[in-house]
Amino acid sequence: MSLRRGGVWPDVIVVGAVVVVGVVFAGLTHQPMGQSEMGYGSEPVEYPVDIPGCASVEPPEEDQFYEVIVGRDYDDPSYPWLTSKKANSMSIAVRKALPSQVDVVAGSTFWSGGDPLIFQPVASADGAYDPGTSADGIVSRDGVEGSLMVNVTRVDDGPKPCQAGWLDAREILSDGTVVDTRDTWDEFDGDRTHSNIVRVYAPDNSVVVASSSDRNANYVSTGSVPLSIEELRTIALRPELLWSAPVPEGTLPLPISCDTNSKGAGQFSPEAVDRLNASLDEFWRAAEMPVELDRPLGSMRTAPSGSAGACGAVLADDGTLMIRVIDADYVPAENPWGAVTLPDGSEFRDDNPGASAMTLDGDPIEDVTLVKPSGTRVDVQIAASETDVDRPLLQAIALVVAGSVD
Repeated sequence: MSLRRGGVWPDVIVVGAVVVVGVVFAGLTHQPMGQSEMGYGSEPVEYPVDIPGCASVEPPEEDQFYEVIVGRDYDDPSYPWLTSKKANSMSIAVRKALPSQVDVVAGSTFWSGGDPLIFQPVASADGAYDPGTSADGIVSRDGVEGSLMVNVTRVDDGPKPCQAGWLDAREILSDGTVVDTRDTWDEFDGDRTHSNIVRVYAPDNSVVVASSSDRNANYVSTGSVPLSIEELRTIALRPELLWSAPVPEGTLPLPISCDTNSKGAGQFSPEAVDRLNASLDEFWRAAEMPVELDRPLGSMRTAPSGSAGACGAVLADDGTLMIRVIDADYVPAENPWGAVTLPDGSEFRDDNPGASAMTLDGDPIEDVTLVKPSGTRVDVQIAASETDVDRPLLQAIALVVAGSVD
């Protein structure tokens, strides 16, 4: 990932990304830059200029680029404050701060297969640049998509001086927190993207940047930025986002990643997934199984690839229990061997009879597939060397899911 920097203050508007040999190259811009060979342009910088809240304004700087390599993990000794539990606490805070009119519709466009609005491990970077941890996703307002990204890092030298092209206004709060705001645009080959940006410098040296653009999951500008400056300000000022904020007691580590590879919109809105999770939790309480879960069975969420699917995974004793449900897009094989048809027309199917699967660690995988007459497909699997989660229990879980959808 190629990051752009002037000084050592980060910002996070994604203007493009290409994956090459495991390295993501992207422009994360914090100030305008001129036309380039890549066909990139941005809002012209006026200087000299008066900026509200700034006693003086410095001229714009030349842009600098840094290469950032993803693939690190939490509990990095270089960033002891960013544990999996801390990342989960921060991610929950961002989702809670979203306006009620804004829906999360797809996962990260920046981290391949990433869950939406989940703070990622800090990537490694060259030079003095600290990329921090970022969470992003595709959101929708009034049916129009756009992006949201939040970045958290630390600086040792306080707020960046007011600089032309960096901010439109500066506000200093009573506790010394500095809030910079900016609305701007940039473009690739004539496709213009508009962005709102709020940058918060906290007294503990945290820097929180919340930005939203009108670029959708296909990197096409929709013409409507889903979150306003004031709404981004609310997100960026959440106290849980400060690097020094303690993790609330009882916070779980981040959930295991999952996806359904189902594309587009479907029935699995956050409200629908909440109902599904309630059914799963009620079932598990009644089942009274001698299996220890690391979190509620009802921990499913809208799939990163879109609301046409939902998925979730929990640790079950020493194994992993995974549940996936995909909107009515399954085309079953005719006359499957060993299919069991239920009274409502649903079928437990095995389209690969005799086949067996195992994890990379050699643990066997037991799975069941239930297909509803509508085509909605439910997959439930357990991967474990030894477990009390047997096939009848997997089938029972699949029936609970099937009864809560469509």
